Amino acid sequence: MAGAAIGASGASSWRMPLIVSASALLFVIGAAAPTRFAGEFVLRLGEEGLLLGILALSVAFLMNQAGLVALGAASVYGGAGYLFAIAMSEWDMTAIEALAVSLLIVVIYAAFLGALIVRTNPLAFMMLTLAAGEMVSHSVTLEGLRDYTGGADGLVVNFKGSIFGMQAADFANASRFWIVAWSAAWIAGLIIWAARRSRLGAILRAVRENEERMRFSGFNTYAPRLTAFVLVNAIAGACGLLHVLNAGFVSPDSLGLSVSTNTLVAALIGGVDGSIGPIVGGLAFSFAQDQFGAHGATQLFTGLAIVVFIVLLPSGVVGGLLEALQPRARALARRRKDA
Repeated sequence: MAGAAIGASGASSWRMPLIVSASALLFVIGAAAPTRFAGEFVLRLGEEGLLLGILALSVAFLMNQAGLVALGAASVYGGAGYLFAIAMSEWDMTAIEALAVSLLIVVIYAAFLGALIVRTNPLAFMMLTLAAGEMVSHSVTLEGLRDYTGGADGLVVNFKGSIFGMQAADFANASRFWIVAWSAAWIAGLIIWAARRSRLGAILRAVRENEERMRFSGFNTYAPRLTAFVLVNAIAGACGLLHVLNAGFVSPDSLGLSVSTNTLVAALIGGVDGSIGPIVGGLAFSFAQDQFGAHGATQLFTGLAIVVFIVLLPSGVVGGLLEALQPRARALARRRKDA
């Protein structure tokens, strides 16, 4: 018994440094290799995929941990970009101040909206997030707000000075922005990974399984869901700010329902159980859309691909891969134990 415990402790002692080293190596390779070997067009597709993956990560966290589907991710994603543009043009803020204020307003909005809707059942929650997103989307095209939002034409965003040492031209440069988007995807993934493994994640999963039992056990089931809702919206808002810095432009399209549905599809393609799946799903979706568009049947091929993925890989690409590898991993573990 003691020998087994020592063996398990020894395995754990070398496994974690190995995982950290492999992750660091993967991060460096992923940040450097594409800028050297991929063209500008491929880099831009990859950047779109990473940003979509970050957005999908926020949606997947709520789906997997709390059993809640949010269809209003685009309102926060695009809304943060509009706030950034308005803060600089109308409120005379610097770029850094505009970023901070935009993200703060997003968090306040998410806290207010979440306080109203997280108590509802999953279906009502989905419809309320959809309604809130559509209200934000249509508000920017109102004639009375055209001087602020640019109406259907949107707003050009061009800031002076620098943000964390990068000029506006640096964010528009595909090679420079790839490193920013890649780093942001890793940061968002680590935040979600930590949240899943924290007490918050454990409570969310327990509430998802049986909310009534958790209430009777003395747990607060409201605050954890509200916290999770604010967290994922803060990530979505930060992702929207990266998008507007890269594009230099924000329009009502970034608030549209199509962005929210694409986000949900990307999460389902990659897999909602983990931090890697949604990022992979975002990249796969971005490159697939380009290929489908080249054949002139984007919607048809996208619909067929979604059906195929859901039927054949209900756990997503990453989830399906892990399920396929699990029997081999168990067999390997048995051999080591027997040895």
